[in-house]
Amino acid sequence: MPRLVGGFVKVHLNGLFTEHPLTGSGQYLRHLHRALVAAAREDEFTIVPRRGVYARLGRRVGKVLWEQIGFPTAAVGADLAHVPYLGPPLRGRNDVVTVHDLIGMVLPEYAASPWMRLYNRAVAAAARRARLILADSQATADDVQRLLGIGPERIRVTLLGVDEDLRPAPAAQIADVRDHHGLPERFALYLGSGDVRKNLDVLLRAWALLPAAERIPLVLAGNIPCRGDALFPDYRRLAEQLGVGESIAWLGTVPEAEKATLLSAATVFVFPSRYEGFGLDPLEAMACGTPVICSDATSLPEVVGAAAVLVDPADEKAWAVAVGSVAEGGDHAAELVAAGRARAARRRSRRASRSGGG
Repeated sequence: MPRLVGGFVKVHLNGLFTEHPLTGSGQYLRHLHRALVAAAREDEFTIVPRRGVYARLGRRVGKVLWEQIGFPTAAVGADLAHVPYLGPPLRGRNDVVTVHDLIGMVLPEYAASPWMRLYNRAVAAAARRARLILADSQATADDVQRLLGIGPERIRVTLLGVDEDLRPAPAAQIADVRDHHGLPERFALYLGSGDVRKNLDVLLRAWALLPAAERIPLVLAGNIPCRGDALFPDYRRLAEQLGVGESIAWLGTVPEAEKATLLSAATVFVFPSRYEGFGLDPLEAMACGTPVICSDATSLPEVVGAAAVLVDPADEKAWAVAVGSVAEGGDHAAELVAAGRARAARRRSRRASRSGGG
């Protein structure tokens, strides 16, 4: 950050995602602001929320006009303007942009409409103007170079970190959560969204391959709408078709205050996603002392290292074998717990550090 002679630095952050505080981008904005204030108390960091006509014009038009006119105008008096998601302006201040992922440019189903394709072209062109790109992982940085044509000299990898509140929960809290949700002593947990890239069908198919006697319940928590369209498959229907409906528990959205306890209660955390810009969920499970099985795609090997079981996201048989092996406990599961907690502890201390993973 530039240091002004005889004064402090004024940084304005695009606050669009204050409207969506439970999303990954919303949490990133909140934690980033808190970390910046703590690290540079002599400077001024202001989150600028969308207001006025920009907030009234709706999800698409109001969002685009805010990104292209509203925030650049609000940031005129700042020394540095930071857009903490992929929504930089084509004109005006364009200093720092955080790129969490390039889903819409990698996976066609996320840019099926002409509107989204046009928006993706616009933000790609705008990102090429930025003075600095922050990427959540080396995998994302590689995508930025490959898909946006931005040189490595303008990209910094700033790995995400685990919140201090995410630690193994006390036994009494775990018992309360089990009672509240009617959960058994042993279960596998997925916690996240339900869009198609999360690849939940591979879990359901893996559960169908497990012998009934070895099939622990699978708890699916988070916003999983099961609409039955290209972006949100009907996983409930698939579970019934596969004959595993009775083995699946649907928790819905979990309050942030309950997340650590639910993660701590699980026998194993499963995360079969086929594309992640960083993939914080497996690291959060590790921080809570739960062994992790996750896919070996995109940024996930970079995030978990050797502290998780890595599985091909398309190989349902391998998922069934991995779940059966870890869920039975024993030395293998204990080794994963120890390695995972150590991995998460390093990510606490290196939050938002410049690193290439490892």
